[in-house]
Amino acid sequence: MAKPVGKLRKISLNEVWGNEPDGFGAWLQQDEILEMLGEAIEVPLKAAGGEIPLDTLKGGVLAKDAKRGSYVIVLGALSGMHPDTLGKLMMYAAGLDAKAIICVGQDISPEIRQTLDWLNSVSRDDVNFYGMELELWRIDDSVPAPNFNVVCLPNMWARQLKMGQDEGENKVQHSKEPVDSKSKKEEFPKDSKEKVSAPQGKAAGQTKDGVSVRQNFVYTKTFS
Repeated sequence: MAKPVGKLRKISLNEVWGNEPDGFGAWLQQDEILEMLGEAIEVPLKAAGGEIPLDTLKGGVLAKDAKRGSYVIVLGALSGMHPDTLGKLMMYAAGLDAKAIICVGQDISPEIRQTLDWLNSVSRDDVNFYGMELELWRIDDSVPAPNFNVVCLPNMWARQLKMGQDEGENKVQHSKEPVDSKSKKEEFPKDSKEKVSAPQGKAAGQTKDGVSVRQNFVYTKTFS
């Protein structure tokens, strides 16, 4: 006799949380869920507790990198992420000096993906932005099982390549500086000689005033 087989079904996030971003945020703040998020991006996460409230950032969760001790902001967006919400997220990240920002939703729009990718390309090596799409699966009437798909993450290869180019440009600039300073030193006697002129009608080498001006010029340039 054939054994019964359950049916795997994908469900919407609204079936579980409706339109309650606070409830979704509370779910994301659970230790086991933060652990799953951390495994997806290879960063150990733990809850930061109530150290800094995020009341005005609906669905926002404050976490910490368990290894580095830095803040990580997780934002859950049930109905998609709006530009003003992303702006608030950046504000909190700047205020907390957060090192990682994670956006979680059922769908990450192309505009948000492009924004996160751009932020990763222009940010420092220790600040990272992630986009995650959350799937909920059921077998028949079982408890929903979450699955996090990372759709945006920092491109470390591109960052290292850019860093190598910047270092090369800096070396070229430094190598030019001694040449420029040397040329300036060589031009100095010529410029000073031209600036010191004898009074009209008298030779510079025979005029006492001309020597006084020349000595005063050297004295001034030495201490300026």
